[in-house]
Amino acid sequence: MNEPSGTEHYSGVSKALHWLIALLAFSQLAMGKFFEVEADEGDSLFGWHTALGLLVLALMLVRLGWRLTHTVPALPRTTPAWQQVAARATHIAFYVLLVALPLSGWLLTSVEGDPVSFFGWFAVPPLPVPGGEASEDLIEEAHELLGNVLLVLAGLHVLAGLKHHFLDRDDVLRRMLPGSG
Repeated sequence: MNEPSGTEHYSGVSKALHWLIALLAFSQLAMGKFFEVEADEGDSLFGWHTALGLLVLALMLVRLGWRLTHTVPALPRTTPAWQQVAARATHIAFYVLLVALPLSGWLLTSVEGDPVSFFGWFAVPPLPVPGGEASEDLIEEAHELLGNVLLVLAGLHVLAGLKHHFLDRDDVLRRMLPGSG
């Protein structure tokens, strides 16, 4: 087994945030893609979709703060430089997407000027929408594009983890699994 340099496993907080955000993001993508959640249909899934989007945003801000203040395991020393660059770029892209996607959704729901309900507990005020309703289609397209990019990136991320586990036979995948460490 190739040994990583530095910390061997992610912290429990890092793992919990990773898997919770992944679960929420996949549920959001499923609602958006397979159930075609639309605000104007009055679908109760839309309320869940918007509230969960705000939860993803909040958790991502916590995750970003945690990541900036805690070390993460290094890739194994035998990992080629291009794969290290690709891994770093992928993680940065995840952070950008998982903040931009909920923000674009919040912006999209703000077009009408209505607050967003957070599971009925409280209302989050609408964001100022540049261009108002005239930019609604553009915001909707951006939101959908960001979701598609996230889906592709997540697929590549999973494949990279499986490659590390089955082909490289290192502990890159295992150290992020619950119960490891």
